[in-house]
Amino acid sequence: MAGNKEDPKIASFLFAATLVVTLVGIFSTIYYLFVDPLLAFRIAAGVLVGVVGILSFIRHSVFYQSDQARMGWHQDHPEFQLEVGYANLAIGMVALLAAGLNWGPLACGMMLLIYGIYLLCALLLHVHEALFARDIRRRAMKSVINTGIFVIVLLIFAGLALSASPVIHW
Repeated sequence: MAGNKEDPKIASFLFAATLVVTLVGIFSTIYYLFVDPLLAFRIAAGVLVGVVGILSFIRHSVFYQSDQARMGWHQDHPEFQLEVGYANLAIGMVALLAAGLNWGPLACGMMLLIYGIYLLCALLLHVHEALFARDIRRRAMKSVINTGIFVIVLLIFAGLALSASPVIHW
């Protein structure tokens, strides 16, 4: 995948990989909810937060120029985009630890909840862009739909994991 760092194909490939990983994570989690719920919560945290977060870090921070080309905007100072990537990396790494070290449904649920809230904030930004930024309205609408579905899934899985935690008493 070496080549022109401003080629949108790299970021497009990483985004497509993120979508595939997300679908695998959602369907695996749903399957295991009926077989082994505790494993389902580990899969959800590990895949939907851990792997997705790390892929997002790579796209936003490592290949930020490609990601800018994919999104159709360029920044002379990409620090904001790098920060977004670092946040994804931090959340993703802790989620992988929670899932991999079997910290339990409370930790996995918290990781799902944290990532869900983080992406809910991004969703609000996408909604604003879709409503008010004419030059990117179509792309922003796709982001609203994709991110909205993902946020709902994350929050549902978070609620299920937290409700399965012996520490939480509703």
